[in-house]
Amino acid sequence: MIRIWKFQISLLAIFLVAVFLEVTIIPSFWAPLRVDFFIGMIIGQVIFVQFSQGLSFVVVATLLLQAFSGARLGLIPLIYIAIFLAVDLLKNVIYLENVFTQALLGIIFFWGITSAIALITGSHLLEEMNISLIAGLVLTGLITPVMASVVGRLQAAYEAYES
Repeated sequence: MIRIWKFQISLLAIFLVAVFLEVTIIPSFWAPLRVDFFIGMIIGQVIFVQFSQGLSFVVVATLLLQAFSGARLGLIPLIYIAIFLAVDLLKNVIYLENVFTQALLGIIFFWGITSAIALITGSHLLEEMNISLIAGLVLTGLITPVMASVVGRLQAAYEAYES
């Protein structure tokens, strides 16, 4: 039981570092650029962690994101929990441990999040920021397998530690 808590706390620390990178470092290079590290963590959760542990992590992490995002109440958790459930359904259909599949899913889900937020808020985000949106899609696709691998390595380390 202690291993589960240590694992979840370690994931939360990695998540906070990823959020720090998303909010401070990346926009300092190019202000309109957005890269979503959390999609890769969600895919890693579905692949390597039990459903209940993965869902609880996604819920807690998205509540933290919601607190600092300024978005409508419940919008961020709704979107990311929907992504978690969609990926969990997809794991029975496609092989998620393939790096190219993870990258493609990262691109698709990032596009879906951006489109959903633009639709809900009524903004013309997709028309105004084409270059930064494409760069964000590509970078999210590249970082998604890395983040999924981090979750897998962390899970393996804590399983080996417990043995």
